[in-house]
Amino acid sequence: MKNKWGLFIILYITAFAVSASQLKFVPLLGNLAASMNISLTQTSLLMSVFTIAGIILAIPGGALLAKLGPKKLLLLLIGSLIIGNFLGAFFYTNYPVFLISRIIEGIAFSMIIMTGIVFLSKWFAGGNVGLAIGAFTTFPATASAVCMNAAVPISTALGISSLWLLVGALSVVCFILVSVFIKEHKAGPAAEAAPEGAATKMIEEKPSIAAAASNGKMWLLAICQGCGAFILFTFITIYPTLFSGLYQLDVSTANFYAGLNGLFGIPFCIITGILIDKTSKPALISFFGFIILVVACAITAILGTPTYILHTLMTAVGAGFVIAAILAAAPSIAKKPILIGYTVAFINLVYYIGVFVGAPATLGAVESSGWQAGANVLTIVAVIGLAVSLIYMLTNRRKPA
Repeated sequence: MKNKWGLFIILYITAFAVSASQLKFVPLLGNLAASMNISLTQTSLLMSVFTIAGIILAIPGGALLAKLGPKKLLLLLIGSLIIGNFLGAFFYTNYPVFLISRIIEGIAFSMIIMTGIVFLSKWFAGGNVGLAIGAFTTFPATASAVCMNAAVPISTALGISSLWLLVGALSVVCFILVSVFIKEHKAGPAAEAAPEGAATKMIEEKPSIAAAASNGKMWLLAICQGCGAFILFTFITIYPTLFSGLYQLDVSTANFYAGLNGLFGIPFCIITGILIDKTSKPALISFFGFIILVVACAITAILGTPTYILHTLMTAVGAGFVIAAILAAAPSIAKKPILIGYTVAFINLVYYIGVFVGAPATLGAVESSGWQAGANVLTIVAVIGLAVSLIYMLTNRRKPA
């Protein structure tokens, strides 16, 4: 398939399957906690362990990408998604085995962003890369919107295990589509455009972890991405519980409001990509994103009926600005094209750490001291992200990312 947007659709469906695998049980947290006789914090761990593979494999993922190439690595990720979902379908009532199945599913999540950015940087090297990356980063929002609204009706009609079976079946379809239509590329656009001798040299050059790790700008972006992920995935996880537990909404209404975060996130991630292409100032965009997140986190425990929609809009817009802008900036701050994989891998490492600790830390504070304490945790993280984003902007003033 030569149409780059056609390839994008296949990649997007695959990323959607990965995120749907992560989020499919969030609307069912209460039911799962009751059926397994576990606490709310233990239930949130089912969400967080999904990222353990990301923390462990983020840096080795760069080496795997260099050794296997993006297509083979993507197929490997989809394979883990298939295995994890079918294992979870049969053992979702066995907490220890279920945790293991979640970790296996999470292998796909651990490198899908890195692999996707590498593909998009090649396919859209001639233009619209910001738009493509912005559109690609909507996959968690799309999955959240679908899962929040579809998980309960599907599980009620077909049983809880049906959610795992459906995502497993979609993963099989993705495996076939990637195998047939996406071709392997051994050299990036820069190598293809270079003279033959230079291209050969670039192909033979091997990426260096040390060279990528020595990039100070990369670590600033990584901290910002970790803070953004901490906030976004915490809200994705806790919104149903927040609306039903603190604000006493019924389950259907709580899930409806929770799903709005994903619906709002889809257009604003795309808008972020367009803004990046038009302005070439992803640092400024992420800075404004954190301003929005600081306000949203601070008012989490003092919402009222008229502000539920506004709050889900704010978290979607703020996180969309931050995450999409940072992913768009990441390839451009790599010291060499060959280091893009490792650069994105380091950023993803901190991203996965943010996802991993976010919900348990926040819900732990809630269980210990109430919802205001949870809001305080989120606000502190948002302020840290805002400060680091400002530092990155200042260091990048003369040479925008």
